Amino acid sequence: MGVDESPGSADAIALASSLAGMTGAELTLVNVFPYETHPSRAVNHQYETYLQQDSQDMLERLRSAHGDETAEVKPIPNLSPAHALHELAEKVDAGLIVVGSTHTGRAGRVLPGSTAERLLHGLPCPVAVAPKHYAHEPAREAGIVGCGYDGSPAARNAVVTVHRIAAASGTRLRVIRAFSPLAFDAPPQKGAPMGGVSYRLSYNDKLQERASEELDDAVAKLDGPPRGERYFAVGDAAEILVSASEQLDLLVLGSRGYGPLHSVLVGGVAGRVVREAACPVIVLPRTAGHVEENSLFAATAPPVHG
Repeated sequence: MGVDESPGSADAIALASSLAGMTGAELTLVNVFPYETHPSRAVNHQYETYLQQDSQDMLERLRSAHGDETAEVKPIPNLSPAHALHELAEKVDAGLIVVGSTHTGRAGRVLPGSTAERLLHGLPCPVAVAPKHYAHEPAREAGIVGCGYDGSPAARNAVVTVHRIAAASGTRLRVIRAFSPLAFDAPPQKGAPMGGVSYRLSYNDKLQERASEELDDAVAKLDGPPRGERYFAVGDAAEILVSASEQLDLLVLGSRGYGPLHSVLVGGVAGRVVREAACPVIVLPRTAGHVEENSLFAATAPPVHG
């Protein structure tokens, strides 16, 4: 959704400000006002000027309310807020796009609106979604930031990124691994034994042991404080991550393991989590510079709130 003076925008600004404070990045407030800039008979420069000034005034009010006059404001003409934010992210190599939740969601939960949903499928930089009423939550002491981990390269880089966030914010770090056993009535995976129930039980035990060891290895490889906390649970991955989010100040997820490179693309697990979590969620793109450990920090372009 475009920036306006709705509660969802206030939530996104509050989250973007918090993340910028942790990472040393600058903040840009963006409003996409509805105007088609392609030459045609319908071009009306006076109307465009009016809309742009109205957008500029609104952004300046938001900046003043936020209390940070160093934040940049950027009105952009486009009939599609998602398309405009996508183009801007590519143009400035944005470090992060931050959006709020739709007003129809539950208080304290994330639920992307239509623009945020589009940004979660193909954006070239990380996307953060703020829960409803996040701006009005009382200030909390440094708590816990978490990361979903599935053993993939993107997840390993995400763990290192979250470790840097935890170190910068003085919070604890929790690395979460969910293991979903193979169902007995499901076709066996490639390489799985074709035997009966006892074989399947044994194979699940081996898979679970391997998943637990991969989690231990990821935590052990973290360099410097804070020490990572392992969180291993057996069951549905999305349910486990949503439940874990109840105790987190921030949850970071990687994109699914297939789809366009250098793009955010939420899969089934991340898609469910980003619609139900009880804390802010950041989704990282797959196989791109933005999944490296410095992706959200000041060396990159500023976070953009849209």
